[in-house]
Amino acid sequence: MRHLLLSATLLAAAAAAQAQGAPPPEPASPITDHFALRAGAFFGTAVTDGRVDDPAAPTAGTPFSLENDFKLSPRVRQARAEFMFRLRERGRLRVNLWELTRTGTANPPATIVYGGHTFTPTDVVNSEFNWRQVDLTWTYSFLHRSRFELGAGLGLHLLEAEANANAMLATGPVTEKFSGAGPFVTVAIDGTWRFTRRFAFSARGQYLKLTVSSVKGSLADYHGDVQFRWRPNLAFGLGYESTQTRLDVTNNNPNGFMELGTKGPELFVRASF
Repeated sequence: MRHLLLSATLLAAAAAAQAQGAPPPEPASPITDHFALRAGAFFGTAVTDGRVDDPAAPTAGTPFSLENDFKLSPRVRQARAEFMFRLRERGRLRVNLWELTRTGTANPPATIVYGGHTFTPTDVVNSEFNWRQVDLTWTYSFLHRSRFELGAGLGLHLLEAEANANAMLATGPVTEKFSGAGPFVTVAIDGTWRFTRRFAFSARGQYLKLTVSSVKGSLADYHGDVQFRWRPNLAFGLGYESTQTRLDVTNNNPNGFMELGTKGPELFVRASF
């Protein structure tokens, strides 16, 4: 019994000594998170340009600005959501969801050929613009350290744009609709730097042009933010987002394009484990 007690005491002392000599665990950060949910409020501006061709005419329609010609507000106030899943140690899957809907009423400052109708400065035009986007981005971290992570991968983006205009003309009420949707792929790079125990900086960028069937699209997305880890599973942050997306539709009725650019700051809260 004395030998057993002595052996147990020696083992306990050795374990305690080893624990004292072990390095402290890494603090919680975006580099150590296995899952994260980020909810943010975006306070930005939008620039929306387009053209809707007359299907019966050999020439293209008139290029227009939804903000300048149809008086849609350039201010963007919207909620955005992001999910992050870590796949093993170096893989990450990020899912972003956002939607933008705006309406306006205006007299066009000049004559605009919009689809099969022509709007003049004497017409009161009611317009609506809807944009929906789902982004799935996978990256592999070829550099993975306790304080720094850098990865590259691919993004899949599901885009849908819709623009409607209606007015009461001398010939009666008219309505024109334009829509386009499609999946697009981008090349992505994503990095994180934990520069103090509680603060981390993250940045990413994605870009590519692609043609799928009768829809041609391009997407450029750039984001940067600073996070403060208030609790091991809760962080607050301030970021800046800039996107530029374009959809060209051919072999449709009508044809045309829609281009949306947004940029501005974002406040967010991030829960993770």
